[in-house]
Amino acid sequence: MTRLRLLALAVAALLVTGFVVAGCGGDSGGDEDPQQVLDETFNGKHTVNSGVIDVSLSGSAEGEDGGNIEASISGPFQGNEDDEGELPQFDLTGSLSGEDSEDSIDVEGALILAEDAAYVSYQDETYEIPEAFVTALRQASEQAQKQAGKQQQEDADGLLDQFGIEPENWLTNLANEGDEDVEGTNTIHIHGDADVPAILDDLESIAERTGEASPLTQDEIDQVEDAVEEASIDVYSGADDRILRKLDLNLALTAPEDSDSNVDSVDVSFSVTLAEVNEEQTIEAPSDAKSFGELEQQLGLPPGLLEQLLGGGPLGGGSLDGGGSRDGGGSLDGGGTIEPQAGTGDAEYLDCISQATTAEELQACDPS
Repeated sequence: MTRLRLLALAVAALLVTGFVVAGCGGDSGGDEDPQQVLDETFNGKHTVNSGVIDVSLSGSAEGEDGGNIEASISGPFQGNEDDEGELPQFDLTGSLSGEDSEDSIDVEGALILAEDAAYVSYQDETYEIPEAFVTALRQASEQAQKQAGKQQQEDADGLLDQFGIEPENWLTNLANEGDEDVEGTNTIHIHGDADVPAILDDLESIAERTGEASPLTQDEIDQVEDAVEEASIDVYSGADDRILRKLDLNLALTAPEDSDSNVDSVDVSFSVTLAEVNEEQTIEAPSDAKSFGELEQQLGLPPGLLEQLLGGGPLGGGSLDGGGSRDGGGSLDGGGTIEPQAGTGDAEYLDCISQATTAEELQACDPS
């Protein structure tokens, strides 16, 4: 498993942890047992229905192949407790920047899901996403909620157990650092050293469930442990409700002296913060959104590409039904890939765009 792949899994696991919040009553004052606070935070039953989330990741590498990267996602979100089939609304802004010895990237954008429509922002312009995309999202959400409800009936631990992770066991040498304010909420600050083997075990559990990787060998685990110079996690849990308000991870790796790597050291910081928890958020649709076709034209994509992929465009003429099938042009299998059916006019086109990696290759697929 490459370092990048391992880091991606770590970020995925921590993002899942950041959204899974739980509640159980507690006192404040700094004398709570730190392990009990962690258990109550990650194993309770209360969930967050609304709030403002801020996720950030930064990393830097020193050496011949060194570089740096910074990424963030932030904004309000609002769930709908009365209608389980309804999508949550959100207004999330994201950015990604970084550079190495050869390339650099600097991208900003936003994704808005209002009550009846979705929008994307790119280069300071906002575009309305086709209705077929929102419909597909709604159907996927309904299916996921049904599956989540079934899982919770079978297993009281819910989402975390679906991924086989136990974040309350990711820390050793625990210490209760006392009460601290996080975005206006009194929290209990628990600090600890990251238990690298436990984290790797949980990341492997995620990989196995998603089919993304084979298990790490003991030698690979030992190499990671030997490279770790610092690994710490800070958890900030609501003093009154044990809802996670903030999680920080700091990781420092150093290449062994006998390593042939062109990277000498790596520093990674990850943070997720939840504010205004369960306070009503207002998500407003932009008033000056342009058509999605203008964005496709700007990017050099075939007109109506997104709708065609979802089965709502002129090539397919079908729709994405609740069972994940697309009438008239193919089916969506359990792994989330489009499988064109023999004899349809879309098969060759869909096969072409599924293999395209650049805008020019996508344009070459256009049958018109």
